[in-house]
This record gives sequence, structure tokens and C-alpha cells, in this order.
Amino acid sequence: MSTAAVTYKLFGIPMQRRATRRKLVVLTYIVLAVLCASTLLLVQYYSYTFSYALYAAVAVGIFVFGGQGPYGLIKAFANKPPRPESPIVDLVRLHLEPMSIGTPDTSAWKNDERELARRDAAHYLAYQPLAIAFLLVLPLAAWAVHPPHWASVAVLLNLILSVALIASVLAVTLPSAIILWTEPDIDTQSVDTPDIA
Repeated sequence: MSTAAVTYKLFGIPMQRRATRRKLVVLTYIVLAVLCASTLLLVQYYSYTFSYALYAAVAVGIFVFGGQGPYGLIKAFANKPPRPESPIVDLVRLHLEPMSIGTPDTSAWKNDERELARRDAAHYLAYQPLAIAFLLVLPLAAWAVHPPHWASVAVLLNLILSVALIASVLAVTLPSAIILWTEPDIDTQSVDTPDIA
């Protein structure tokens, strides 16, 4: 069975079971929601605090959920090889270990067809609600330019900030969260041991 999991443990907790990964996703979004709410309160006093929720979302996307680099539970979405070492290191390795240089193993970073299809489907699902966020921001911004009698400019700007902050957090984390939520249980025994036929 092919799997996108780079690692099967997170903070020492096994993540092979779908139920465990779903608990992780729910817990992560609860923490991010609390952080967004506190950010929206603090931004009234300090404008730079909006970045705290974004930094947290980026950290979750990179180090916990994965999909954005070599860390996390999911392989990188980019499907690019790791950054090459310097030519000097390759030259030294060639002279010290001439038999070790050959075809590199691409299974650690390269997504197969199933993983690419799953990645594309997750992004398609994730960006539909984000498009709705932009549709909400547009009338709010228009009303902020010409405020209606029922709302002040400050209220409209706070609504725009709220929608933009939540959409930004979701843009960074939602595709990986969808994959973690929907991926079936991983049988590590069949992944670790090759099939002998």
C-alpha cells in the first residue's frame, strides 16, 4: 500500500489510525481557533499581533500536518527532490565511496500517482470554502468604503480582518488536514515489509 506519511509518529504518538489523526486535526483546529480569537482581541491594541495566528498556522502546516516540506505527517506536495548537496561534497563522496553513488532513492520525496491525485483532490476541496471567504470580503470592503447606516467602519473592518485571518489560516492548513482526515488506516506491517510473491 502506498502512503503519503513521512513518519508514522508525532510527538511519540502513533498516527497510523484514522481516528488518531482525526483527533489531531480537531485538537489542532481548536488551538488555532483560540489563537485566532485571541489575535482578534489583541489586534485592537497592537496591529502586528495578526501575524501570530499566521505563524502558528504555518508551523502546523510545516511541522505537524506536513505537505509543505520534509517534515510532518504528509510528504511534500511540491514533488521536488531535496536541495542538492554542494558539488564538493559529491566529489568527496565519489572518491571515498565510489560504489555508493548511483540512482538515488526517490520514494522519500516523490509522490506516486495516487498521492498526486489525492493531493489535487484535497486542494480542490480546500479552496472551495476559501473562495467563499473572498466573496464575503468583497461586500464588506465595499461597505467599508461607503458605510451603511447599520454598521460603522470599525465594525466592517473587524469583520474583514476576521474573515481574512480565518481564511489565511485555512489556506495554509486545510489541504493537509483533509488528507489526514480522509486517509484510511495505515498498515505499517505491509508498508515496512516487502510483499514476497
